Amino acid sequence: MTSTLTVGNRSAAVTQLQQQLSKLGFYNAKVDGSYGPITKQAVSSFEKQHKLTADGIADGKTRDALAKATAPAAVKQGMSGAKVKTLQTQLQRLGFYKAPVDGSFGPVTKAAVQAFERKHGWTPDGVAGARVQARLAEEVKALPKANWKTVGPPPSDYRIVNFRGVKVNVRTRVMLERAESYMKQMGINSKLSISQGSYNTSVSASAGTHDGGGALDIRISGLSSATADNVVKALRMAGFAGWRRGVNDSFPPHIHAIAIGDTRATQVAKNQVAEYRRGGDGLVGSRADMHLTSTGHNIGRPVPNWAH
Repeated sequence: MTSTLTVGNRSAAVTQLQQQLSKLGFYNAKVDGSYGPITKQAVSSFEKQHKLTADGIADGKTRDALAKATAPAAVKQGMSGAKVKTLQTQLQRLGFYKAPVDGSFGPVTKAAVQAFERKHGWTPDGVAGARVQARLAEEVKALPKANWKTVGPPPSDYRIVNFRGVKVNVRTRVMLERAESYMKQMGINSKLSISQGSYNTSVSASAGTHDGGGALDIRISGLSSATADNVVKALRMAGFAGWRRGVNDSFPPHIHAIAIGDTRATQVAKNQVAEYRRGGDGLVGSRADMHLTSTGHNIGRPVPNWAH
């Protein structure tokens, strides 16, 4: 039975009450777990709007109405978008979903939700309601934290998609998103700006590098040398063979990167990855990778375990 909360109470339940009221716009003060006059007024306003006795006392009816009003909307078959993508990612991390995370709730996603529900002894209707979403969030939060080195490999998904105006495959997109998360950890909050993508036969200067999968050129105009080098580092942490161009070569300033292990990459691109592994710059007549030097642009060669 849901307990009644009123003025004078101080507890975790009051903290939750204040958070719920804040989420709905009724409470704008500090969430401190103390039921005072401001909390009472917020409860009264909520009760009045929901046609409950507006006495400012959070009894069972009021608390149940609050829980219903703040519960996340159910995610179910036929839906698509960011919420579905989050659901699929959580189910994937817990081992229930083994297909690509595409943001589309189809039969495979439903089956994964049902398997999760069965594990907990719930009716397996395949609908991710508030209870399913809350338990998923709890279990994912409890998982050991994976870092860039031990994170699993990107999906072997070679469907071609448009990403920020260029063509890449889903595998490359996932790797780019990982790189951006590592950039954020370094204090670089900007998104990668891609000037050339993959599956592009019109880049004559690349000698065929961009004709297949996994190849990218990234703009660095406006970035300091140190920031640009750290972007290269983040790309390497995500599994790219990457270099900053325009320093010891004749190219205009940019970052060139090849996704390690891309089975659709051209032979030229694969040769560049091989040069990267040998400590070279990936160019014809390969010289030493400037990012491995002891001075200047040294960022090392951080490679995730799956890419070794």
